[in-house]
Amino acid sequence: MKTRQFGNTDLFITPITFGAWEIGGEPFYKNMPENDSIALITGAYELGVNFFDTAPVYGFGHSERVLGKAIKKFRDKIVISTKCGLCWKENSIAAIYKDASKKSILGEIDESRKRLDTDVIDLYLVHWPDENTPIGQTIETLESIKAQGKIKHYGLSNFTTLQIKEAAAYGSISALQSPYSMMNLKLENSELPYCIENRIGFQAYSPLHRGVLTDKTIEALRESGQPAINWILDSMTVEKTQQVLDIKEVSMSYGVSFASFVTAWTITQPGITTAIIGTTKMQHIKEAVEGTLITINTEDALTIRNIIKEGNEHGQK
Repeated sequence: MKTRQFGNTDLFITPITFGAWEIGGEPFYKNMPENDSIALITGAYELGVNFFDTAPVYGFGHSERVLGKAIKKFRDKIVISTKCGLCWKENSIAAIYKDASKKSILGEIDESRKRLDTDVIDLYLVHWPDENTPIGQTIETLESIKAQGKIKHYGLSNFTTLQIKEAAAYGSISALQSPYSMMNLKLENSELPYCIENRIGFQAYSPLHRGVLTDKTIEALRESGQPAINWILDSMTVEKTQQVLDIKEVSMSYGVSFASFVTAWTITQPGITTAIIGTTKMQHIKEAVEGTLITINTEDALTIRNIIKEGNEHGQK
């Protein structure tokens, strides 16, 4: 799999990122055996994936710990991104709170390095904007731990263009991680053009719209009982569901899974550096990697854009 330079950094990453949220297990997803998680991560690496994304809050440290165990033999050959700014008082969703203060980050970075069993983290992201902490304090703290050699680069997640601009006044922003998919193109109007202009690497999360843009039906996804996908399923109107079916029809002639086709489309969109594939199944990683080998012809790409545009216009009436 060919690598790409990640924005203004010296990192070269694959267009597919292994997302380690799901292997974190509860309270967001169902728990899975640790050995299975390690085998999944190892399998992704063996298929050519070199970018692995996690966060402390994924399973309240469990995702970072498992990832740290899995990558020991090939740590120097991969890129890791993790996050700060989401903390918890106890292991429950209700106990999670935002804190991107200097005090919190200085504690979080060492905990993440310990769980990941690594001296330096390649990319360190502020998970969500913290309205109670001045952004200058957050960025200056990230600059200080970068100077100490604890992180190589830092960036933001779920920040608006206005918030990114404010942050950029205090330091060098290297990355943005935010949701992007065929069913969620809002960032094309602001954040993505800003990232392109300023050479900021973009990690697209939920590129398969939490399973909606796969061969699974909405009904099957509901029956899976995963709390983290319910809000997306609730947003799937009749019009949006028809959009998915129409795009699936376009994909049929390519002879691959719908997930592979959607991945191929996503990683070729302007400004998208890598698509995060979060999963607990090896088959999903294989489909994502297969997507890097597919070229969608110009006519079909235009058809997809028209389907998306018509669906949005219809939904606004």
